[in-house]
Amino acid sequence: MFKSNMFRVVLIGVLVLLFFLAPRIFSKGPENVNPAIDHSTASAAQPKLEKLKKAKIKTAIEYKGKIYRDLETHYYVFSTTKKGKIDISWGPDTLGSDYMITDKNWGAMYFNGDVLPAGEYMLVITSNPAESPEDPALLSYHFILKGLSFKESPDTTLPQLNIKSPQELVTWLPEGEHTVMFRGRSDAFNLTFGTFGLEEEVTEPLTSPFEKTIYFDESSPNYSAYRISAANESGNTVNRYFEFIYDGGAEE
Repeated sequence: MFKSNMFRVVLIGVLVLLFFLAPRIFSKGPENVNPAIDHSTASAAQPKLEKLKKAKIKTAIEYKGKIYRDLETHYYVFSTTKKGKIDISWGPDTLGSDYMITDKNWGAMYFNGDVLPAGEYMLVITSNPAESPEDPALLSYHFILKGLSFKESPDTTLPQLNIKSPQELVTWLPEGEHTVMFRGRSDAFNLTFGTFGLEEEVTEPLTSPFEKTIYFDESSPNYSAYRISAANESGNTVNRYFEFIYDGGAEE
């Protein structure tokens, strides 16, 4: 009987002790369950994660596409964090195209082997008349850009620009009055129509699908050019040019 009572006293004492300790134990929350989690350490590790993320940015960027000879230009924007030596090469699927790198103000031009200061730039893709066939053609290009420290991985995509009319990029118009309709569509973030020549270019916004009518009569110039410009949200741009030679137009 004595042993039984003593056992009960001990058992009750243990239960009372657990009763008072339990709130303290559970009030510890997740830290008590997993004491390895240290928020201050996690915060300190954040810059390291950012550095690792930047280190994963590709150092070799490939640009591929098709471009109309002499009458189309492609622009790819990118930013660098420090100066670097340009290493750019032509891929296997490249015929008749050329490139240059410039800043957004066209303040300087850079080519393979040049040292490029840190900043914001455009890779400009054009056709090379010396390498192109005589007749207008759709040329393929493939450029591989290396040697630069990019601020972020460059966007290598372009907006789509589908022109239904005019079907020719260079159009000859005989004497008389003519009406030309520009018609097409694009998924561009920014779409504009430009008229240029000897005077400063005049532009106006377009909304896809678009239609723009141009009239030719004896007061029109014998040569005129127009541009449709499509840009995506990154700033990458397709410029397509249309030229008109008008026999009935005025000499300038």
